[in-house]
Amino acid sequence: MSTSEVLWVGRVATAAGARWVQVQASGGAPAADDLLVAIDDPFADEAGEPYARVRASAGGAGLGRVGEARLLAPVRPSKVVCVGRNFRAHAAELGNEVPTEPLLFFKPPSCLVASGEPVTLPRGYERIDMEAELVVVIGRRATAIAATDAWQHVAGYTLGNDVSNRDLQKRDKQWTRAKGFDGFGPVGPWLRMSPPGAVLPAAALRIQGGLNGERKQDASLADMVFEVPFLLAYISACMTLMPGDIIFTGTPEGVCALRPGDVMTVELAGWELPPLVNPTR
Repeated sequence: MSTSEVLWVGRVATAAGARWVQVQASGGAPAADDLLVAIDDPFADEAGEPYARVRASAGGAGLGRVGEARLLAPVRPSKVVCVGRNFRAHAAELGNEVPTEPLLFFKPPSCLVASGEPVTLPRGYERIDMEAELVVVIGRRATAIAATDAWQHVAGYTLGNDVSNRDLQKRDKQWTRAKGFDGFGPVGPWLRMSPPGAVLPAAALRIQGGLNGERKQDASLADMVFEVPFLLAYISACMTLMPGDIIFTGTPEGVCALRPGDVMTVELAGWELPPLVNPTR
């Protein structure tokens, strides 16, 4: 797909409440002067095609320009599924073995915040880390799908930050509290829509995480222990993935401790996807 054909979807705050929008961009990622066009919820139909729904809604009412809007998280998932230790070097840096099958956990949807929103770090803990990740957004209901069919169920991609409380992760053994604080799931700022069946060019892409302008994480998506098609087949074998659900696909080595006043950045090199930036407080 050429840059000019990319469809961008997001959510913005308006006086009437949150609205789904598409950006009428001339090419590349959404820019401040690009127009926001109201669209219907692209994930409302369980068996539908979000990519086609967005294109069909492109003639909606204008909602101003990107630079004038307050962006919200570009997803409203029923569940947030995460993959732990999906990069070998990250497993090693925390003293863990590489899983022989995907290590799954949940983050509550209430943890999600938009790019630009501050993340409040809970006090009284020794270490809270940022984790840069690519996020896969489900477009079509998926139950026990085959890996060969996985790309038909992907609506698109955004960036995520799996903020993690290491104290509680070690203490609780289960990761519900460690990963589930309000604000521990920054995502966005935009959803890059993917045509049905389009394959993610993992070998050409690098997930990167930065803190206060210094790059801390940098790895090829081809270094994932378990690739996206395998993950979708594995997850959908035990739970139905619904349109709008999201999957945090894992973080590379270089996770770093956070302090109030830090600025966290998640980027994807090799593909047009605007950076996810959040300050801490």
